Amino acid sequence: MTALKAYQVEQFVQKKPIKSGVYLVYGNDAGLIHERSMLLSGNTGTHKKSSSDVIILDMAELDADPSRLAVEALTSSLFGSDPVIRIRGGNKNLVPVLEELLKSQLMATIVIQAANLTKRDKLRILIENEKKAWALPCFSDDIKSLKELIEKSFKNEDIFVSPEAISYLTSILGNDRDITRRELEKLHNFALQSKQISLSDVHDLCGDNSMVAIDKILDAAGTGNVQNLEKSLDSAFIAGLDAQMILAAGSRHFMFLRTVRAKIDHGASPSGALSQTYPKPHFSRNFAIEVQLRNWSQKTLANAIQRLLDTTLTSRQNSAIAQVIVRRAFLGICIAAARR
Repeated sequence: MTALKAYQVEQFVQKKPIKSGVYLVYGNDAGLIHERSMLLSGNTGTHKKSSSDVIILDMAELDADPSRLAVEALTSSLFGSDPVIRIRGGNKNLVPVLEELLKSQLMATIVIQAANLTKRDKLRILIENEKKAWALPCFSDDIKSLKELIEKSFKNEDIFVSPEAISYLTSILGNDRDITRRELEKLHNFALQSKQISLSDVHDLCGDNSMVAIDKILDAAGTGNVQNLEKSLDSAFIAGLDAQMILAAGSRHFMFLRTVRAKIDHGASPSGALSQTYPKPHFSRNFAIEVQLRNWSQKTLANAIQRLLDTTLTSRQNSAIAQVIVRRAFLGICIAAARR
């Protein structure tokens, strides 16, 4: 069995170099999945790989040409090195070709980025039961690991941060490692000369970070507030937020609502069910989320999730109009909520 525990993954990806084989990086934190996939694909062979040395494939490409992965994996580069392949959006459609590759003397390194796969998912089952494959779960930072990450980042830059600022950062970050890294880098640059950061500085610089902006979209859609949804989407797109990031956050949000809704269906109150759930959303969102928990059922939440997943695929295939597609999907969800 080569299924790692979540707490083992960080140390594992830092090993240099990693072996050839198949690495499945999955979970609910898209930023952390991306970060660790980049580390894995760069730590192969005797030398660090640059991004230009890595073959990057999207799942849509492989669905259109199923033989593409096998061809790339079994073809050496012009310099005689074994190929390194990173696959974005991996799913169970990869299973047949991976089964054949793993039976062969696979010298390539294949890193697969995937969503939060269940234990019954065929791709996860295959990887967890192969000797030359590793399953690496990546989940959002808990309070302890997030605080350690924040404190370590400032210590490395020799920046003093007040305890109140650390506490506030811990409350607004952690949903996505990529967003956390960007916000911390913003603070590092701000304190380049002064070497200190106060709570006021954090409020000014991070009070409306990407995740907060996305939360406004999700809560507006989930509560049926069309006016706020349009305003939040306009602000997000003007600020340059990626359409795929918004869709991924939307899927996670409605999956989260399903988890909490299940507790309500077993007798808990919305506020009680929310207080028993981890990771907890920021307290400022509690009222909006409780409204959503009252308005949405397991069936309607499942429909919303499926709509967002379908929209993700459509927007990737039509990237030029991705913002229009995202807006239409969230507007449909918002109108459904408003009717209830």
